[in-house]
Amino acid sequence: MKTDTVMTEEEILEVDTATGEILVTGSYSDFTKVQTTKIKALKLLSQNDFVMINGTWEAKRDALLKILTSLPLSYSWEIQKNVVKDNFAQINGRLTVKNGNVVKVTDAVGICQMQQLKGKTTIHIMNATAETRALKRAIETLFGSVVNYYVVNYLVNQPKGGVAC
Repeated sequence: MKTDTVMTEEEILEVDTATGEILVTGSYSDFTKVQTTKIKALKLLSQNDFVMINGTWEAKRDALLKILTSLPLSYSWEIQKNVVKDNFAQINGRLTVKNGNVVKVTDAVGICQMQQLKGKTTIHIMNATAETRALKRAIETLFGSVVNYYVVNYLVNQPKGGVAC
């Protein structure tokens, strides 16, 4: 995708030149703050933060929590709905991330079935696993561009013989 960036003293627009879609709009200081945060998030990641599952690179929970807790931003995680039955748990949560004047919000759902658990199978573990899945999904939604960039540039398009980090 080719983009054009239009900047004034107060505002920045990033436009997809093929479609004319406005990709980013806002103040220049907010834009640079978001870009800086993405660069910092990228530098936090390593190959050990990913695992191959069914042929797809997936970020581990710890990697996503590292992004969320190590950056100069504030966040809140709110449980919107919690359903716990004998055989499954479902968590609906909302993640809000604030970086200066930029606020991003996403909702996510995590589900865990009792039969998916290995070892100790308790209602508590099933419910905690559902919440972890919901939070992980929310972080992936808000920081997906960073995760995807890392996967494409450091894992998928890797020269033979190792990681280029």
